[in-house]
Amino acid sequence: MNKSQQMPNQGEITVLVHGIWMQGFMMAVMAKRLKALGFPTVTFSYDFLTNTPAENAQDLYRRIGELGAKRVNLVGHSLGGIIILNLLSQYPTLEIGKIVLLGSPVKGSHIARRVHQNRVLRPLLGRSAGTGGLLRGAPDYESKTPLGIITGSGRMGILALLYSAGTDSDGVVRGSESFLDNATDRICLPYSHSSMIFSKKCAEHVANFLKRSRFGS
Repeated sequence: MNKSQQMPNQGEITVLVHGIWMQGFMMAVMAKRLKALGFPTVTFSYDFLTNTPAENAQDLYRRIGELGAKRVNLVGHSLGGIIILNLLSQYPTLEIGKIVLLGSPVKGSHIARRVHQNRVLRPLLGRSAGTGGLLRGAPDYESKTPLGIITGSGRMGILALLYSAGTDSDGVVRGSESFLDNATDRICLPYSHSSMIFSKKCAEHVANFLKRSRFGS
């Protein structure tokens, strides 16, 4: 298994795209919970150090084609959400069922800019900081595919100890950084940036959106 789990399916598949400094296996808890709620999943892994978000979006496009599924949903955490928006920008005719973004700084990341200013820490961002990435934000969302946004309000985490993202944040991403005018629905949950992908309640909200295009039950 190179880029992702090898799990083709002819029905409906939800692809989970992890955030920066992670790999696909870190989405395993959410994958298990979504499967229990009726949504078979695969996880997609990418290299943020050597590839740009646009290049990782091209790999994601190829992976979606390999799945051979009749319907594909996309769930992206943090940088994963930016990669999803790069995917939709590059392949506007690609048919996607529903999309959920979790703590994704689609408008650019204040914390990433602070890290980028530090010559010692800058290499940690790899090539995720360039065009269509963490510094300036993702491409505009112009698709009509239902898209839900989950943000967090739990301001904990290692980066929060180094740089403050402010009170309206999940400790890493500000609420305003995740805002899209044409999102279908939006909800804020009491979790930090990283803990939301391990939350049972967060998985339930994702499943609700995949079912109804709304986060409410």
